[in-house]
Amino acid sequence: MLATVLGAGLLGSASASTLVVAQNFDPQTLWPNGTTASDNLNAGSAIVEALFWVNPDGEVFSPLLATGYELENDTTVLVRLREGVRFSNGEPMNADAVIHSFNVFVDTAQTPAYARVSDPFQSIERVDDLTVRITLKYPYPPIELALSQLYITPPGYWNEVGLQAYGLHPIGTGPFVFDSWSRDDQLVMLPNPDYWGEAPDGVTRLVWRPVPDDIARSAGLTTGEYDIATSLPVTAALEIDANPDLSLVAVPSYRIYQIILSSLEAHPSPLHDVRVRQALNHAIDKDAIIENLLFGYGVPLRGQVLREPQLGFNPDLEDYAYDPALARQMLAEAGYPNGFTIDFKFPSGRYAQDREISEAVAGMLAEVGVQVNMIVLEPGEFLRQLRASELWPMAYVGLAPQDDPDLQVSQYHSTWRYSYIHNAELDRLIDAGRQEMNIEARAAIYRDAMTLMHEQAPIIFLFGGVDFYGVSNRVSNYTARGDGRFFFYGVSVTE
Repeated sequence: MLATVLGAGLLGSASASTLVVAQNFDPQTLWPNGTTASDNLNAGSAIVEALFWVNPDGEVFSPLLATGYELENDTTVLVRLREGVRFSNGEPMNADAVIHSFNVFVDTAQTPAYARVSDPFQSIERVDDLTVRITLKYPYPPIELALSQLYITPPGYWNEVGLQAYGLHPIGTGPFVFDSWSRDDQLVMLPNPDYWGEAPDGVTRLVWRPVPDDIARSAGLTTGEYDIATSLPVTAALEIDANPDLSLVAVPSYRIYQIILSSLEAHPSPLHDVRVRQALNHAIDKDAIIENLLFGYGVPLRGQVLREPQLGFNPDLEDYAYDPALARQMLAEAGYPNGFTIDFKFPSGRYAQDREISEAVAGMLAEVGVQVNMIVLEPGEFLRQLRASELWPMAYVGLAPQDDPDLQVSQYHSTWRYSYIHNAELDRLIDAGRQEMNIEARAAIYRDAMTLMHEQAPIIFLFGGVDFYGVSNRVSNYTARGDGRFFFYGVSVTE
């Protein structure tokens, strides 16, 4: 969905042409294909661009470094590239650069974060200097979303410095170029003087600041230290909305908030019993969390990970009712009449109000006899453990992939690094859905997958949220997407 702020320029505390963005944490890499975390991607994509991008309304798929594509058949995609584009170090953006980037993208050793996205891609060939042909392993319905995830890097520079160094000092085709980076303090970018497109108007310096504390981000926005503040808590959002010098951008989020309940063999715990996982779902009062902590800005998950507008959402599923007595009964039937003690990991500063929500969940679990050891993780360590499958046996997470059921449900496929469930039937349904081109048949597959996930309860189904951004009224045309992404195309800053 589209959220647009119309106003005029930049806060007076910085120079009139400096744009300061406060996010939850310092990027771990500026190579967009090195991670799926939005704070990394937002900064990295200001320098490194993709072939296509999805506009913030979620409906319009627009060319970027490509000018268009066509399906020659169900498994062959012809992509035409923009003429005359060069990387900021002078290398040409052409078919050779796209082939290089494609080969890195499909190499799961180098690009594990996008393994499920790149899985449909088989090979690529050069047609001419500005045209490539991509062959797919199988028909893939969300091909546009997959193409929008392929970021293009200069082969010469990449081969010279390597993956890790590239992520710390990238060269790209985007509207900004790397200037300096003082880790955990500020990342500075300058305008790309040779940018091929329409550069953000009036921005001569872009500064990214890591600010893990929710209150500090909103306070810095109010005092003029920051021009854009992301992931604001609801309380701060309400204050910003009432401030005539600021604008509030509220975006219905793709992010699905949940509690991981690992049933992997490598992670022994009471959670291996499906009755225990179901019981914990009955122990959580989602409505109370939404009303008391989110002031009503949230939608309870109806026992499934697809949102109501998405293809495959199953309207026949009933949500897990809040019923502590039933939860205690189910735990007793599973052999835990007195409950048990278990580790519970959660981030502080990764998501808005993540600590408060995790503490509320812990309190509700205690009411049914489940005592949790609260383990708080700073955002960088949280993301490291997420990638390494170390967020077990329980953890609070919010996952926000691109807006397609495959990209949402694939996160629970046994081959995926974020998955804490291995279920052969669920894998079969996920694999079938990602290749089914008939829309009705595809929807039926995902409805079946939602039924199975509801029964197996691999997570505590919590809620879908609303993302809040605060913006100075001097910034014009700032937009954000439901997956936590924002770009600077069309943004302007005036005195």
